[in-house]
Amino acid sequence: MTELNRREFFKAVLGGGALAASGGVGTLYSGFARAAAPAFDDYKALVVFYLYGGNDAYNMVIPMGSGTRSYDEYANSRGGIAVANKGLTADRQGNNPYAAGGSSDAEKYLGGLYTFDDYVAGLDGYRPETHIGINAMMPELAQLYRDGRAASVVNVGSLVEPVTKNQLGEKKLPPFLFAHNHQTRAMETGWADNLSAMGWAGRLADLWEAHTASGVNGGSALGLNVSFGGNSRLMTGRMNAPSVLSPSSSRLFDTRQDRFDADFFRQLNRELPDDHPLHRVLRSANRRSVDLSNLLSGYYADTEGMFGSLQNPYGGDLFSTPDATDLALSRGLSGQALRSFHAVARMIHVGRNQLGLNRQIFFVGMGGFDNHTDLASKHPLLLREISLALNDFTTALDDMNGGIADEVLVASLSDFGRTLGNNGDGTDHAWAGCNILLGGGIDGGRVLGELPDLRLGGDSDTASNPGRAKGRLIPTTAIDQYLATLCDWFGVAENEMAGLFPNLSAFEATPGEASSAYLAFNKAQESGLPLSL
Repeated sequence: MTELNRREFFKAVLGGGALAASGGVGTLYSGFARAAAPAFDDYKALVVFYLYGGNDAYNMVIPMGSGTRSYDEYANSRGGIAVANKGLTADRQGNNPYAAGGSSDAEKYLGGLYTFDDYVAGLDGYRPETHIGINAMMPELAQLYRDGRAASVVNVGSLVEPVTKNQLGEKKLPPFLFAHNHQTRAMETGWADNLSAMGWAGRLADLWEAHTASGVNGGSALGLNVSFGGNSRLMTGRMNAPSVLSPSSSRLFDTRQDRFDADFFRQLNRELPDDHPLHRVLRSANRRSVDLSNLLSGYYADTEGMFGSLQNPYGGDLFSTPDATDLALSRGLSGQALRSFHAVARMIHVGRNQLGLNRQIFFVGMGGFDNHTDLASKHPLLLREISLALNDFTTALDDMNGGIADEVLVASLSDFGRTLGNNGDGTDHAWAGCNILLGGGIDGGRVLGELPDLRLGGDSDTASNPGRAKGRLIPTTAIDQYLATLCDWFGVAENEMAGLFPNLSAFEATPGEASSAYLAFNKAQESGLPLSL
């Protein structure tokens, strides 16, 4: 092997190629607490949809509650960036499937919201104080909510233990609140005061021994975790790393052309003595990398046109990106989320139907949410793409095998929420926000969690002086609870939760029962769970 070839190989491997995709380096770690991998006889996929930069969630999910949680208090605090209290329906107007009027993007974005009084009021246990609306740019999400297929988790954020405004000076708080990198790490680790921990989905892959033939998914080269949003700590464990793929990629290596030399991989293994500590790691990594490349160039490539007969709300191909003219907006969409959810749908088909896998976690990322300025011109495009991506993804799942949407749960995350008050034409870093849940067979059309006091300087604001308060809202639901509820749905046993979310016990309604900290995904679970509808 020449030194040049050696350098090129390690550059490719360490740059996120073969070894990162196959989870090779993780096998150097030993002594990690393990449990027998569960023997699942069904299929479930969890899709983590990460909104980078801190989504302005209270212009996506608009509070319509009562008292201090009312729309009037929301509008008073938001000022010039408040979404108008104008009820809309998702009727098509020309080529435009959303109903907000106005000539500019900002006027359409702030022009109204979809409300659910007639639907939500019929639910058992309806609480008017937790009523919401959905932004005008998101008619597809509004329809999924109305159909009981989507829900919102409100006022959720990073916590070490429960805290109220009066306890801010005495309770332990997460370090580096309002900082992008640190709070992103808190979302990735699920452990607000241990930002150096491995990711919670990576720890789950370790727990279920996804790297072994006797573990979950039978040691498949795909592993448990697949990222179409780059390398994420969230999916990385001691023994496992995610398969990091591009939404447009159908192979890791081109095994069908001369540029790929399988003998080169074998030579690398032979150059290391059998007792060299890297020998086993590299041999396994090389084998799994080739297996993964073959899988992508075969099964995955064959799914290229599998949704060709389906259409998006504009009459175009499913997952295609509408242009500015179709959107009736000043600019087109990035297409980032649409491409990624298309790739996830294809890989679900491969994992579920062709590889016989039982569990998969997917990571999808979307940027652009750090809008300190020009919120009303930037945020509408982001919300429009979220709504279209979730709609197209649901349409694809409904088409697979007679409908598998109940087997797939989409859950959004973001660095943090934004200030309820504005800084002129944008919002700043804050604390609690709202997340979206879709699918999974959950009882949707509901709000999970408690809306905050929406007054600047009120009981939920970190600051007390209304004249200086920004509306940094204190979470009433911990990210640990949210993530643990996702994992419960996914099949994680109650006695395994403490290993994934060590602070979860601080939020237990009944000490010693991890399940008492979960959110209620279904109405049958609601009794005794104070944090949900």
